[in-house]
Amino acid sequence: MTALSYIRRRVFGKSWPLLKRVILPTLALLFVVNALVGRRESVKQEYSNLIVPGEALDPILENNIELKSHKHHEAQASVAHASKLSSTQDHPKLAMPKPSPPVSQSSNSDSNSHSNKDSNSKAKTAKEKKEQHESDNIRNSAWSLAKANITDSHKVRYKGHAITENTVTLTLMSSSDKVFMSLNKREIYRNLQDRGIHAVVLNQHSGRVMSKRVFDTFNPGVEEEMVEFVDDVKDGRIIVFAVLDEASKGLTWRGRNKLRELGSRWSEKLAYRDMWALVTRKGGLKLAETYSNVATADTGYEWGGPVFLRTDFDLEEKDDECSWPSNERNEARRLFCRTNDGYGAMCDCDVTSWKDVFFQADEKLHKNLASKQLYKDLGIAIMATDRPHYLYRTLKSLWEAPGLNRDKVVVYADTQHQGILDVAKLFGVHLVVAKQQGNSSAICIRHKFQRILGDLIMAKFPKGTVPKEGTPEDNVPPFSCSSILLLEDDLEVSVDIFKYLHAVTPLMDRDPTILGISAFNFYGYRDVANNLTQLYRTNQVNNLALYLTSRVVHEELAPKWLPVDSTREWFRSLIDIMEEKPESAIVYPEVPRARHRAYRGATINGGIQYNLFRDHVLALTTDYRFEEEEIARLELSQYEAWLESTLKASTVSSFDFCKHDFAYGHNPVVMFVNYNNSKGGDTDWKYTMRCLKTWDIYVEAGWKDVWQFHYHGHLLSIVAYPTSSFSNLKPDTYNFMTAPPTTTTSTTSEPTPTSSASSKAPSAS
Repeated sequence: MTALSYIRRRVFGKSWPLLKRVILPTLALLFVVNALVGRRESVKQEYSNLIVPGEALDPILENNIELKSHKHHEAQASVAHASKLSSTQDHPKLAMPKPSPPVSQSSNSDSNSHSNKDSNSKAKTAKEKKEQHESDNIRNSAWSLAKANITDSHKVRYKGHAITENTVTLTLMSSSDKVFMSLNKREIYRNLQDRGIHAVVLNQHSGRVMSKRVFDTFNPGVEEEMVEFVDDVKDGRIIVFAVLDEASKGLTWRGRNKLRELGSRWSEKLAYRDMWALVTRKGGLKLAETYSNVATADTGYEWGGPVFLRTDFDLEEKDDECSWPSNERNEARRLFCRTNDGYGAMCDCDVTSWKDVFFQADEKLHKNLASKQLYKDLGIAIMATDRPHYLYRTLKSLWEAPGLNRDKVVVYADTQHQGILDVAKLFGVHLVVAKQQGNSSAICIRHKFQRILGDLIMAKFPKGTVPKEGTPEDNVPPFSCSSILLLEDDLEVSVDIFKYLHAVTPLMDRDPTILGISAFNFYGYRDVANNLTQLYRTNQVNNLALYLTSRVVHEELAPKWLPVDSTREWFRSLIDIMEEKPESAIVYPEVPRARHRAYRGATINGGIQYNLFRDHVLALTTDYRFEEEEIARLELSQYEAWLESTLKASTVSSFDFCKHDFAYGHNPVVMFVNYNNSKGGDTDWKYTMRCLKTWDIYVEAGWKDVWQFHYHGHLLSIVAYPTSSFSNLKPDTYNFMTAPPTTTTSTTSEPTPTSSASSKAPSAS
């Protein structure tokens, strides 16, 4: 017996056939595969600048270019660039001139374009050369795929996709604490702090960054802003999405469907703290996508593992400039749209006229309002931060409102943000850039308001209230005015805001107790804001979209201005004034003429906007007329009498709006609610407001603790008992509606005030 036979019988026994037919061939196959992989790695090390085109999930290129090779490629790029510049010097193109240095910058859309034609042409030529230089640098950089040492087997990844000088490589990283993007190894975006979906729009011709936005889709409602932004981006643009930290909690079917329209495969599966990145072409095909799930990520953390993505695409040769008719306004659009995107009709090639970008309201009304004194006296100041898309929306809504004096609009910005400069130049408004010092946003905003009032109304403030760095000595105000409308860049105004102001402002001359007029209403929800001509007085400050006159600023507000070291908001001065003078008031409309629309800011986030301001309505027409008696009754003496007579003529009710639907009608209704003006004494008031589906966070905009709305056709008055001076109108047998202690409602129901519904059981809400 041979040794082999002995081993086969005694050692392996019956397992020998398995060993011979399965295990030994498998080992041989593994040996061959290992040999081939080792050979491939040796080939990879041979080429130090190897770039494989197409989608990949490996990190940012690990290969380091040798210094000698890198310098050689840079020298080649410089020679090619110099040659291209010399050949294009005789062909200047229109380009956006460099913005003038701010501190005080103003422009007028209708002035002296012909006198500066030669200088503008030189500036445009220089700008065009700079843009061409940037585009050439991207195409001819050392990291261009056309210059990489690529093996023949990798030159064409897909059929018809050959590497050319226009091929660029986009690399990005998405993780729990960082989003990073680079194009041909040049950093184009980095963010280490903002949670949500980061969107970067690239020009498909030059690779230039056209827009950068962050959507905190962890909060509800923010996806609406993301969908609107994507819809406003021009077709053909490259859009890059990446997640930082978390982006799925507030992402519903609407946002996920929009991402799926862009070619996303994983947007529907994106879950809590998953990482995700997408590169796509608007109106075209997806370029690349990657995804990391928390459940499968081998990181040991509570987030999905970091994802790395690299893809290449070709820059298009032909530029996509719109062939609009040549005029000054279209030229401003053309310059703006070369460097910005996400502005909808403003950069739409099918919208050939500047006028067609805006909603066209009543031209006859505009001429009528322009003939009045307020048109000349009113100045509009907009406080802007680093949100150019919000500023654009505010200015656009102003441009659509008849009665706007476009020469008296000024934007006050904190920094020299390029997007803010571009939007201000596009609309031709005055721009003042002044960084305000302060340890909090409240202090900075107060100093900015102080600067605005000092510039436009020449207000003089007491010693100790003006910061040291205050207004520069050589400051030249953009214009002067005797009245001012204070706006923020996150407000949208209605088409009839100037009609509203022209109708109400004469009151301030007749009644000195009125300190201001607001276009905003905290209770401006669709269920309780229905009457366009209904106006109210309030002895509480409503500081949004506030109209002030020079008399109020000089005599009331400026002398009471807060000291520099105070941490209170600017409108606290108005609160102090109104507490000292109980009869003073601010007038506001039932249907708002301005609404809040920001999902991001220093004191705002998506959750606040979605829950508190998303359902606010806005006046949408100018086809109505204020009656003289509706304006006259806002004077103090008449308002008190009107309010008392209205309450006495109203049907008393303690109806539970949470339990049943309130019958429609036209007769006034009054309710009394327990309220003692303390922190814990507003429970019933909050419950009542919540049932009415209106503002219920804290008490706002009442007159002597009476709040009024139009609800289901009724003029509904809510009277606080016993703090209101009208509490004596409560019947002795009145049964209060009370808030439920937990989840059940313990209220005393009463028949509806209309006779037609009193005999019928109310329907469930």
